[in-house]
Amino acid sequence: RVRQPALTSPMAALYLHYEEASPEFTMKLPLAAGPSAAEALVQFGAAYAKQTGNTLQVSALRVCTERGRTLEPTAVLPCGIPSGSDLFVGGAQPVLAPGAQDAPVYAKEGSKVAASQGKKGENSYYYSVGKNSGEEAAALKPDLRGTSAAPSAPKEDTLASYSLSDESGVVKLHVPLAGAGALAPGAVVVSFRDRSFDLRVHTGSKLLRLHVPILLEEIDQHSCAVKKLAGKLVLTLAKREASKSWWELRKTKGVGETDFHLIKPDAGEEVVVTL
Repeated sequence: RVRQPALTSPMAALYLHYEEASPEFTMKLPLAAGPSAAEALVQFGAAYAKQTGNTLQVSALRVCTERGRTLEPTAVLPCGIPSGSDLFVGGAQPVLAPGAQDAPVYAKEGSKVAASQGKKGENSYYYSVGKNSGEEAAALKPDLRGTSAAPSAPKEDTLASYSLSDESGVVKLHVPLAGAGALAPGAVVVSFRDRSFDLRVHTGSKLLRLHVPILLEEIDQHSCAVKKLAGKLVLTLAKREASKSWWELRKTKGVGETDFHLIKPDAGEEVVVTL
């Protein structure tokens, strides 16, 4: 089990950069929806094509941190990476749009560049600017390293069935799920905050999710846990105030309650537990 604290905010974002070939491209990725690495690459590929007119083979792409760590496709961003950090996309060369070519660059007569060329000749720093090599540019070849279709975002279903038990200092949430005990490592990801949690279960082509943005009471996100059993998942929510009883999971506005609107959904430090 891995716990990864991450500082995020409602406006949290990461910056994805493609610098392996021209044209280079940067995209700001908002984290409000909590996309997986695979979903982020699909968004990046679409934005790259729209901005540059060229395409990247999304199925061949990978995303890495500044230190070179490659993120798994199922990793849910930010997965412990601080907001504002840079991620780097690579693994595929762009397929240029038909007729696309670099515009020629010429040194303007009378400019400092032209003066440098005339004075220093081949020793000029700007010698190659505006020069014609006399050779035709090599024809661009399509990237044939893969022919599979770009992965689509997995279909999302809600985990609507669960039961709640108040056990003194903790609240246990039992979520029925056939085959839970046989899920692959890393398939279960839970984000705990001050008064919310977001459970995501990746099962191949489908994403199962139970998201409660406002719980009945506050929890200690650093002491919460999740475990897999044969036919269900069990979330342990550690109460911040052990004396308070829980009779429901979600906080709803009560009669005469005037401060309900002051409670911010998904607020506080995020602690991510991966199982």
